[in-house]
Amino acid sequence: MATPTKDKDNFDDLLTCTICLETFKVPKYLPCLHTFCESCINTYIVSSVKKGKITEGFTCPVCRKIVSAVETLERPELWATTLPTNHFVKLMLDKRAIQKAEKMCNSCQLNKESTKANSWCTICEEAFCEQCEKCHKNFKMTARHKLLNIQEMKYGGTPFEVCEVQSCDEHPGKIIEFYCLDHSQPCCTSCATLSHRKCENVTSIQKAASGIKQSTRASSLSQKLRENVIQIGEIIDDRNKNLADIENSTGEIKTRVADIKTEILKHLDRIEETLLTELTSTTKQVGIELKDEVGMLSSYSSAVKKWKTMIDSVLDHGSDQQCLMEINKIEPKIFELQQEMKDLIKHIKSVSVVFSPSSPITDFIKNAQTFGRIKVDKSTVSSLNGNIEMKEEKVDFRTGNINILQVIDVCNGTGTTSGIFVQNLLLFTFRGKNKVVKYDNGGQSLLTELALPDSPEDIAVVTHFKVAVSIPPHAICLIDSDKMALLQTLNFPGIPVYGISFVNEEIFIISHGSTVTWINLSSGQQVNQKRTSGQSYFVLSLSQTDYMYADSYNSVDYVVGNTKKFTYTNSEFIYPRGLGVDCMGNLYIASNSSRNIHQITNTGEFIRRIPASAVGIEKPWTIRFAPGSNKFIVTCISSGKAALCEIVS
Repeated sequence: MATPTKDKDNFDDLLTCTICLETFKVPKYLPCLHTFCESCINTYIVSSVKKGKITEGFTCPVCRKIVSAVETLERPELWATTLPTNHFVKLMLDKRAIQKAEKMCNSCQLNKESTKANSWCTICEEAFCEQCEKCHKNFKMTARHKLLNIQEMKYGGTPFEVCEVQSCDEHPGKIIEFYCLDHSQPCCTSCATLSHRKCENVTSIQKAASGIKQSTRASSLSQKLRENVIQIGEIIDDRNKNLADIENSTGEIKTRVADIKTEILKHLDRIEETLLTELTSTTKQVGIELKDEVGMLSSYSSAVKKWKTMIDSVLDHGSDQQCLMEINKIEPKIFELQQEMKDLIKHIKSVSVVFSPSSPITDFIKNAQTFGRIKVDKSTVSSLNGNIEMKEEKVDFRTGNINILQVIDVCNGTGTTSGIFVQNLLLFTFRGKNKVVKYDNGGQSLLTELALPDSPEDIAVVTHFKVAVSIPPHAICLIDSDKMALLQTLNFPGIPVYGISFVNEEIFIISHGSTVTWINLSSGQQVNQKRTSGQSYFVLSLSQTDYMYADSYNSVDYVVGNTKKFTYTNSEFIYPRGLGVDCMGNLYIASNSSRNIHQITNTGEFIRRIPASAVGIEKPWTIRFAPGSNKFIVTCISSGKAALCEIVS
């Protein structure tokens, strides 16, 4: 008896639900092309909506992409039923069932009889015994249907193309019969009549799919997927190696610190503790950032591998129509993924933690105020295609000149705004019009805007495209800044809300007047609260333990854990408001009343005072730096304008 060869391929990964880890039951796929059992994704949707207290949609369990809710259905319990069925997976399940067990005649089963099936109809998707097969051929409507021998299919004697027809995703009761060349879209009769009746180039699906498996388009897509898998894998390996190097360098730095410690006196005990605290905090924060990058890249890798498996499987085992259908699904996703990858790679830095001992060591006890310096060195790594390598110009942030790149009239001449950088774009709050607006990275073009339920004040990045906006007196809105969609509105009765800063994806800090409050994002519960002397309208989280806030009309406190590291005060700034930090760790305090910005070190030492005129506005309100960049934005409280600036040598 013949032994199956190609059909013995292992499709367990392709046919296994990633939620229940069992073979698919009614496979449904999301817009990102990840497939799940209908019951599994239904349970996940209901749980996500209930947990997040949202009704606008849910995120894919694998790649975390947001899936919008079905507008016509109010009950989340019904969303899963509207998702399209993954017909290719369903047919592959039929294939495996035929290969692993005896198939019973479907017609006989309707009469409550059990008869072994001999053939499979690729049009009807049904199995027939010898007698029913004869009847099937005798009907005019089904006489020309293609029948395959089940025994030959089972043991590899017949190429397994389970089905010659495909169902329409938009009209599930119809089959695909046409293909619109103008829109590169498969159509059923309803689609062709309603949506493509004015198109000039509509042909049969058989003609459009003819030769597709041998086409350059199919082979190029398979090759492109393979290259993406390799490239993403290389970047993940680089991130993991970088993480290991950081962990190794931490041990080396501790050893060096210990060696220096043995040569000096008791005076070192106090500043050694300060250094080790800074080292632990810095290393942990860098580790979190690298793990976030690895996590995101892993999700991309998972998606591409899944698509690669899908396209290779349909090339080997699917029909031409199936091949065309899968290519139409995957091709636009590849372009979208590459765009996202390019945006992500632009921000990937090669990170190292470097220790610089203070000098002169020999006169340390008398003069030194710090044990040494922990800093993070970042350089941009090669992009996805391996042809572009970004190099940063060395800039002295403490003495460099300030160039005004663009002054943006966010609020049409009046009002208050706060702004941030998100994936090379600019987002601003517009208090007077109850909305958030998005500009290009040069601040020259308004791209889009999103209406909010009330007046927004501050804005902060949660992770990647996810953004949080404070809505006084007691609410915060979570936004998808890529799609400019409102994801969730969180209410905190009794907790005043104004300034906002994220410690990590789970914990954020909100401030208002005389309180600074820590909130768990997942549970919405208050974790901690600190009373201040007042004027604490903005807060800046610098690490897991470090944060800064105004504590009076002319002073700012820097706190590590529960210990105050320093208090900065200056007679030439009144009512400190927005707080910022550059990639070198220098701190910035905006003062609208004094019309200036104070730049200080992370130990509270004065560096310089930047007049408001130097950044192109009247009364500085908030200041934010682009991650790993010399660019920053300063907003104005009175004119509603924002200035995009850069520090250059």
